[in-house]
Amino acid sequence: MKPFRFAIIGAGNIAHKFCGAVRLAGCETAAVASKSAERAAAFAQAENIPASFGDYAAMLDAVKPDAVYIATTHNFHYDNIMLCLSKNIPVLCEKAMVLTKAQAEAVFAEAKKRGVFVMEAMWSRFLPQIQKAREWVKEGRIGRIELANSVVAFRGEYDPKSRLFDPNLAGGAMWDVGVYAYEVLTYLLGEHPLERKAVVSRAETGADKAVTMAARFENCLASIQTGVMTCTAEGVTLGGTEGYIWIPCANVGNEAFLYNRKKELAEHFRQEYENGFVWEVEETVRCVREGLLQSPVVPWADTIDCAGAFDLVLKGE
Repeated sequence: MKPFRFAIIGAGNIAHKFCGAVRLAGCETAAVASKSAERAAAFAQAENIPASFGDYAAMLDAVKPDAVYIATTHNFHYDNIMLCLSKNIPVLCEKAMVLTKAQAEAVFAEAKKRGVFVMEAMWSRFLPQIQKAREWVKEGRIGRIELANSVVAFRGEYDPKSRLFDPNLAGGAMWDVGVYAYEVLTYLLGEHPLERKAVVSRAETGADKAVTMAARFENCLASIQTGVMTCTAEGVTLGGTEGYIWIPCANVGNEAFLYNRKKELAEHFRQEYENGFVWEVEETVRCVREGLLQSPVVPWADTIDCAGAFDLVLKGE
């Protein structure tokens, strides 16, 4: 079987990590495109990629990759995805995949119509400690989950023109890292909230710098917190009737702790890994080769649900 060939739209820092994962997965990066031909050429040279382009459409037409990885800033994702779909090319798009629920629904409607695979690059769902925690939940190790908390935040430097704070670049905590706090939690719970309410703190630019969201699931009440101007403990806690699970730095870490009803440590899971993007690369390859339109790990409904949470933050609700 010929190596699976990816092309990359966007030549930023995160795309370098993706190239490393592609190599580890035994695949190829056939080309990279940027709005700046010089930037694309420099990226291609650094990653030993055979072709570079200063035009996205030109790259897709010339290379005809098996799939495209989109690594541009959030504000361009929707248009980039639609361009790939117009040429019937499968897409793996960085989180947050789109900015609104309407955009998410439009993307997946087009993908369904054309029969083309699309997945949000929610790589954290594939990490070993998240998979282990989900296994514990399914096995009933902590009973019925009644309380949950998910926090992903960091201390960034305020720059009104940066991608974190400029509304024109889709700046904001929820789109940047809140998406992790939300989608890791819903994956572990295995359901979408029935009700949710957001309280938002905004930077001078109007972008959200901190968000607390309360969510009600079938049996569980949860809080989801994110921020880009704060230092705080990060992780996911799942509190059940028979114990609890603690996953420190859930979106980037490598361990999970299981406690019993007496709050005694029952099991500690830890697994080192070289590049956390490998599993989403492998899943993309598997789904495309098997003719699937969506991944069971990051299904379309979950991306749509999270995009609905973005809408609440935009409205300040």
